Amino acid sequence: MKGRVLWLVVIAFLVGVLGLVFVFPESMVSPGPLLKGHQSLGKDCFACHTPLLGSRAEKCVDCHAVDRIGLFTTTGRAISGKGSTVPFHQHLTEQACTACHTEHAGPESGGSMHPFSHQLLQAETRTQCASCHTKPQDALHLQFTGGCQQCHSAAKWRPANFDHAKYFLLDGDHNASCSTCHVADDYSRYTCYGCHEHTTSGIRAEHEEEGIREFQNCVECHRSADDDGERGKRGGKGSD
Repeated sequence: MKGRVLWLVVIAFLVGVLGLVFVFPESMVSPGPLLKGHQSLGKDCFACHTPLLGSRAEKCVDCHAVDRIGLFTTTGRAISGKGSTVPFHQHLTEQACTACHTEHAGPESGGSMHPFSHQLLQAETRTQCASCHTKPQDALHLQFTGGCQQCHSAAKWRPANFDHAKYFLLDGDHNASCSTCHVADDYSRYTCYGCHEHTTSGIRAEHEEEGIREFQNCVECHRSADDDGERGKRGGKGSD
């Protein structure tokens, strides 16, 4: 009998708590006040939240049409000029709004945005860095027309994951422009032909004089402008 009464008390308590959540959700479960953009919603929690399911993207797109995000405000005003952002929401693999956005300014909210993951973008869009990011204007990057991912990671822009000196030291006469050795913006390959005596026949003849008859990767032996090279050390990425 006592056990039955205890269960009834527990059930009544849970029902009471659940009732309070539905009647006073802003007091019972709210992590904090709404941020400025949604303050007009007041205490209407269910404008964004579905009972027992939390906030869902379907609620967000009721007000924020995906094809207009970044282009127009919810009132229909065109977004342009200072403060405007590149419209990229149209290129997400799915509409998972809360993966990036939080609309409560509570102590555990972490601000209005979570760190953005480029993995949320469609695969093709992830290769089009310049569509969202301004190209660095330093002497090195001005030589490149694309292929950012060959040196940089979408997870973290800095540091770049490529150390040229690891493969070939750009000293002396070899401190040349990137396109001298790498063609068509493909930095995974290189060519040594086209400079000085660097022709297929010239290089072959010179190596055969030294008894070297098989060679493919120049940087397997030549790691800098030193004519003697550094035989037998770590190889490069591949040559033409």
